[in-house]
Formats: sequence, C-alpha cells, structure tokens
Amino acid sequence: MVCSSACMQRELTPKAILEEIEDTDKYMYSLNYTVVDNSGTSMIHYRGGFNYDREEAFWELAVIEESSGIFYSNLTILGDFMYFLSVWERDNEIVEKVERNMTVQEYFMELKNGSAYINISNPEELKYEILKGSNLGRNPLYYIRDILQNATNFETAEGDDIYLVVFDFSKTYESPMPENVTQNLQDYFETMKYVRTINGTARLWIKDNRPIKGKVEGVETLRLLVVNATSTRKFSASFEITYDYKRPEWIKDVVG
Repeated sequence: MVCSSACMQRELTPKAILEEIEDTDKYMYSLNYTVVDNSGTSMIHYRGGFNYDREEAFWELAVIEESSGIFYSNLTILGDFMYFLSVWERDNEIVEKVERNMTVQEYFMELKNGSAYINISNPEELKYEILKGSNLGRNPLYYIRDILQNATNFETAEGDDIYLVVFDFSKTYESPMPENVTQNLQDYFETMKYVRTINGTARLWIKDNRPIKGKVEGVETLRLLVVNATSTRKFSASFEITYDYKRPEWIKDVVG
C-alpha cells in the first residue's frame, strides 16, 4: 500500500495541533490587527519572532489611530535582558520618543510597584508570560493554543498537503483580586472588578499539524460589575507564521 504524506500525518484534531505548538522551538510571524469600538478604528501591524531554546524574542509594531497619529515600537527579550523603543508621531512630527533597557527583575519590580495590579508573583513567571502568554498580537501561536482548548464546531477541509480548520471559541476572564493588601486597596479593586468575554471564530491553514496562516474575528465585551456598565469592541486579525528565526538588524545594534 502506498500512502501520501497527508495520510501519514497524525489525525488532524485540536490535540494534534496543540502538541505541535508545544514542540515548537522557534517561529516568526507577521500579523495585521484591526479593532473597532466607540472611539473609532485602530489598526496595528505586528512582526515578531521567538527562539525558545535561547529565551529570546522580539516584536515590532506600528499602531495607526484615527485621532492620535502613529505609534511605533520595538521590543526584545534576550534571556534576562530587555530593550524597549517607542516613537509617537503626529502630522509627520515626533511627539515623543522613549528608549530603555532593563532586566526582567527590574521590569517585574516596576510592575509590582505600579498603580495597576498584576497577577504575577516572580520574575520567572513574568518571563514565561512574555514568551508564552496568550496574546493574539504578541504571540499568535500561543493564542491559538489557548483558544483551541475552548474550541467548538471544529471542522476541517483537506487540500494539497494543507488543511483548512474552522472553529468557534469563547473565553471569559474575571479581574484578579490582590491578596495581603490594605483594606483601602481592597475596596478600590472591588470598585474596579470586571468580567471580559470574548466570542469569536478562527480559520487556520494547517500543514504537518502546524498553523502557517490564520484569521481570527470576534467580539469582546467588558462589563464593570459595580456600575453594571458594558462596552463592546469588534476585532479581526490575519497572520502568517514560519518556523524559523532570524534576529532583526536593530537587535544586533542594541547588543553590539
């Protein structure tokens, strides 16, 4: 019996795709992200890459907003070293430019001492969140991993060594509540409690059980519990993924 490569690969299931994602040691991506809400339309272009064996990643993004101009940013993490550059332009003039480098430990302390509560207990947990946290713009592969675990109506269509996968997903997040804080802070965070719900549909093009292209569309609803106020925004993203890694030139300039 002669079997093609398509029939030799494992059955295409959410579990098979998840296993390939977990085994990925490096990848790069480009992604276009659009958000529509009451304030208007925002468009964000991302380009990024990960080398998990070296605990290394980079992100390049450009944010275009109807009312605020253009925001550019380059970020990288190289082990325990982090670098950040941001430029805000309006009417072809630079309004603000910020450039910083720090360690993961220093970044963790900044976040812990900041005004916003983060549900992260140590620098290693922060590093894991940076490298493998579920975020559609900053890490589409691990976002896919996340939503696949809540997939419904999972359907596949086979092409020439490539499958098209379509599924629905739903996620609900509740705001974390800090522990071991003063009563005043506890009361403050109680007033800020929210529930965020995301419902969407994903289309993935799969080769050898690995996503190489995708499109995600959905609606995100945020409800502030104390005042029972609700806001809604629509989002869509299209992206492509390759399973290699190459440092951009600006990182070489940063590390010398």
